[in-house]
Amino acid sequence: MSETEKKTRTPPNSKESEMMVLGCMLTSVNALNAAADLLEETDFYYLEHQTIYYSLKTAYRQDKPADIHLIGEDLKRIGKLDAVGGINYLTLLAQYAGTSAYIEEYVALVREKAILRRMIRSAQSIEKTALEEPSDVHAALDDAQAQFYKISQASQNSLGVSIKDILSGVKAESKMPFLKELQERQQQFIEKGPSATTVTGLPTHFLELDKMLNGFMPSNLILLGARPAMGKTAFILSVAENICFRNKVPVGIFSLEMSASQLLHRLICSQAEVESQKIQTGSLNGSEYQRIVGSVNSMQKHTMIIDDQPGLKITDLRARARRMKEAYNIGFLAIDYLQLLSGSGTNRSQENRQIEISEISRMLKTLARELNIPILCAAQLSRKVEERQGHRPMMSDLRESGSLEQDSDVVMFLFRRDYYDKHDKPGLAEILVAKNRHGGVGDVCLTYRKEIGQFANYTPLNPVAGPHANKEAFSAFSPE
Repeated sequence: MSETEKKTRTPPNSKESEMMVLGCMLTSVNALNAAADLLEETDFYYLEHQTIYYSLKTAYRQDKPADIHLIGEDLKRIGKLDAVGGINYLTLLAQYAGTSAYIEEYVALVREKAILRRMIRSAQSIEKTALEEPSDVHAALDDAQAQFYKISQASQNSLGVSIKDILSGVKAESKMPFLKELQERQQQFIEKGPSATTVTGLPTHFLELDKMLNGFMPSNLILLGARPAMGKTAFILSVAENICFRNKVPVGIFSLEMSASQLLHRLICSQAEVESQKIQTGSLNGSEYQRIVGSVNSMQKHTMIIDDQPGLKITDLRARARRMKEAYNIGFLAIDYLQLLSGSGTNRSQENRQIEISEISRMLKTLARELNIPILCAAQLSRKVEERQGHRPMMSDLRESGSLEQDSDVVMFLFRRDYYDKHDKPGLAEILVAKNRHGGVGDVCLTYRKEIGQFANYTPLNPVAGPHANKEAFSAFSPE
């Protein structure tokens, strides 16, 4: 290839794929939702396609309908209708559209070409820097690596990791089946030496909570607020376990703080009722090992999808949740936790954080309604709780935005007295239901088994005992 041909070579693009995506967006609401969450303007090579996509995405963000006429009017209003080829071109796109069921395949083609163009631009930038012979070569190398890493991270389209793949070793960090890895830990340890109530919603199997909330209802956004280290992740996992393993309902978990392997470790501890440290060191007796084997075999029969991609935008999370619903038909979604999500924009300034949190909570509620499943989302509480006598959380403790309590159908707080005083009701946890759009509010007591990270139903020693029972018990000592 001659030097002239190299200079005039067109960057990678697929005009047909871009037309297919835009045509599907103009003719199908589902395609509009999917593509608007997965693509950016710069993913389109042709300027007229960027302009049309911007108008479509604006309609999507404002929850407005989008068709040929409405988008045509919007482009006319901003004086760009003629620049994109007029109504005739929009009509051509709609006629060009394929089956909207394949929208993700069309989007993937557009994204792949965009990634190649980004790689070319980064390579050209790196080449220019290298030819200038920078004084700090290592800094230039680090910048080059960062550019390609950024492209790599932006192009991740993983649907999460199935626990089956982790347990079998296919997607495990160690590349070994879990049970084989556990056997090796045991061997190493030996060598080294010991140095439900009927409810209409989705039952959580926490009986008093189910009675109060009538289970987790479809399309509800349920907010769980707590201070750090109070047990938010443990509670979310306990609920997810009960729904997945006892109700046999596919569950999706977005873990923005912990990896899938860490969550799986917690799940095994809870299901087998074996302490975390024993599994980590392999210091297990025969009974404990058999319980783990039984739990692992049982867990593989169920569907729990863990997406541990950090730093997700709310638009990315919505797109991934939709794919989870389509691929695995999840019936429950958990998010740990809200403050680690970012909004759809790029501006992360402090003054805009409240607006960003408002957007996130609104989009989560919309997602719950769209997928018609309950969504449980954890949230951090402000430090005001620590300053208050008794440390009991309140609605005003929700950080950064009052819209959280407005958009949520249920607001719960997790409170453990023994966190502040180890002698104050150790092992007892309280779920404070502060808002319930479809029923009453109040407090529910649960047992927290810290050594295995598990919440369970709380049973008083004498549940029948009350003032009358007390009077009857001491009647023999009455002077009457």
